[in-house]
Amino acid sequence: MVDICALSFVADAARYANEEAVGRAIKDFTSKSGVPREDIFVTSKLWDADHERAAEAIDESLRKLQLDYMDLYLVHSPGNLGTEARLKAWKDMEAAVDAGKIRSIGVSNFDVDELDHLLANCRIKPAVNQIESHPFFQHEELREATIARGIHVQAYSPMAQGAALERPEIVAIAKKHDKSSAQVLLKWGMNVGNIILPKSLTKCRIVANADLFDFELDQDDMDLLNSLDEGMKMGKLGPAGTSAPGSRRGSQAGSRRGSQNNGFSGGKLAMSTS
Repeated sequence: MVDICALSFVADAARYANEEAVGRAIKDFTSKSGVPREDIFVTSKLWDADHERAAEAIDESLRKLQLDYMDLYLVHSPGNLGTEARLKAWKDMEAAVDAGKIRSIGVSNFDVDELDHLLANCRIKPAVNQIESHPFFQHEELREATIARGIHVQAYSPMAQGAALERPEIVAIAKKHDKSSAQVLLKWGMNVGNIILPKSLTKCRIVANADLFDFELDQDDMDLLNSLDEGMKMGKLGPAGTSAPGSRRGSQAGSRRGSQNNGFSGGKLAMSTS
């Protein structure tokens, strides 16, 4: 059973094969809590194999979720069906926005060339590009290119899927602020302007993941975290990073990173229960 846990953001995808469970959880939560549907931000994604049948896939997701509309719908990845199929999918998504079935549309795992091709051929600009981003795989060049095009960055795997929680640098910063390693990684993501998407199935961890607003990482903390970029990519989808594994390349000349947002699209917290 999916537990909404009083969160306002639910991230899902057709590929996860759990839209029906998520739909039941949303319906149960809203009926028991009195929280209106419009206060819950629901996201789903179009899987690669469905680029040529996006209209049908959207209707299937709405039926499984038991919803009249989705707040955000993403192309899960560029896929391998080619640019024409991808553009057809986008046109179908634009039509779904016009029909009131979707409020906003975006992409996931797109590189700069793929973003530019879409921007040159779309009527509705993508609201977000959802990519992997954490201190050990920062994707700085893609993040900055995305933001420069007026598109928000959503970051999945912001805690590197737990692979770096025991790293001594992270543990030291966590002890300094009396926080967990996970909270330090999430705070970094917010500070660089990512809309972070932490995932957990444990209620206490979901609550802890949201407890990020009573401490600040100072410049020394951010400088250390920025230096950890080593190309440690966790996910199978998405473009390769800009740092080779083991390079510890860190911040590049002209980087806008720092302890504050510094012109990024604004660090925000969203929670994934899928």
